[in-house]
Amino acid sequence: MQDDRLSYEGTSLDPLTGPAASEMPWLRSYHDVVEAFRSKAFIQGGGGRRDSAPITGYGVLALAGRDHFERRRIEAVLFRKEMLRWFENGVLAPALAAALAGATGAQVDLLPFLRDVFCDLTCAFWGIDGVDTPAARQRFLAVVDEMTPGGAVEWERGNHREIVASSLAAQRRFAAAYIQPARQRREGLIEAHAAGRLDEAELPRDLLTVMLRNKQHFDRWDSEVYVREITLFAPGDTIMRFVPHMVAEIYGWVSGHPEDAARLEDVGFLRRCATESLRLHPASPYFIRRAVEDTTLPSGRSFRAGDYVVLDVTTASLDPSVYGADADRFNPHRVPLHKVKQVGLAFGEGPHTCIGAVMSVGEITARRPGPDDPLGLVPYTLRELFRAGVTPVGDGAQLNAGNARGEFTTFPVRFGAARPVAEAG
Repeated sequence: MQDDRLSYEGTSLDPLTGPAASEMPWLRSYHDVVEAFRSKAFIQGGGGRRDSAPITGYGVLALAGRDHFERRRIEAVLFRKEMLRWFENGVLAPALAAALAGATGAQVDLLPFLRDVFCDLTCAFWGIDGVDTPAARQRFLAVVDEMTPGGAVEWERGNHREIVASSLAAQRRFAAAYIQPARQRREGLIEAHAAGRLDEAELPRDLLTVMLRNKQHFDRWDSEVYVREITLFAPGDTIMRFVPHMVAEIYGWVSGHPEDAARLEDVGFLRRCATESLRLHPASPYFIRRAVEDTTLPSGRSFRAGDYVVLDVTTASLDPSVYGADADRFNPHRVPLHKVKQVGLAFGEGPHTCIGAVMSVGEITARRPGPDDPLGLVPYTLRELFRAGVTPVGDGAQLNAGNARGEFTTFPVRFGAARPVAEAG
């Protein structure tokens, strides 16, 4: 049953209805964008009906106010330190080690390589069972590859209706083949736990289980909210898309600064490299907000209630008044001119800061991470890739001209002989 009470609103290059992003006013200075992110005068929402609504509608990125706060509170359990350590050491580490062991001396395209590596993580985070053979993995990844483009259709330059239709058909197949059996199994386990026949520690630790244990929240929307929320959280897909930029930037930096080559074992250095690369190449190039009241920014820009505004996080993160005259260049040792995040606005700002930021890059606050803090999936991956001697190959890398995200479609690399393993931290 479709609930038409919710107005889907979000970013769009070519909206099905409503104004296009190109027709809206754009905020491009760092301070304007931060103010709009933080201000209660603006809410999530964009040009008319959100094009990706059939794929990720009712998801945490489409919610505002109390609903958004409650959704984040429920899902925060998946981002606690003990969970992040398990995802990192218990899921990603063995998968990455096995893949690198089989790639010594080989030339591969880094994108499908990482796609396969992160398959186990995606299944573990979502709560998908039975993807445990090479054939099963390829079937799973094939339908995920078809399903996920519709969740980011707002940044696509192709025909949005066709992209959404294809993704929606794949999502329905995915729900039938994977969500339905996983849900039935988890509902049985949750029932057994409620009856005292199963300990808390024996319940699965994944997004689907978290949602099913909070049905009073999720059942306020239609029954497809579960598969839509799962589609929205695709950790492997997101990381796969921005790691190649990081490898390219780090390789270029070390080539020009050989004194930093020895620091490729240093997770702290790699984390700074990762955040600097994300500042330059954010996964989401812009967001759209809608004013809910008349408001004027400190810069003097004014908006009326109902106005849409584009938050250009790409340009704002290159603001030379904040990040220096060379803000458009990669420098992992960069010291911003103001007290701001080194990562720029890649993870958003304020109450809508990406819930998965620490999962992705680890602790990026000023304090020194403690021994129990997870390294972050990205710094961990980068360290292992460079230990395996990853090197970009020639001029074969290609960017995707079909969307506004600046992502690679192919990124050939070669692995050398594995380096001796230093201490894990």
